Amino acid sequence: MIYGKIWCVVKPSVGIPLMLGTVAVSSFAVHYALLSHTTGCPSTTRVAPRR
Repeated sequence: MIYGKIWCVVKPSVGIPLMLGTVAVSSFAVHYALLSHTTGCPSTTRVAPRR
């Protein structure tokens, strides 16, 4: 493991959920940004105007 010595500083019971949470939040942020700024696919956050 490349960063094996990090567990001498941070407990695995704190570090692993923190890393997984960071990956999940960044993944949701990237997907939201792509879906909200792309015109190729319909966005579910925008409501079509009524006629």
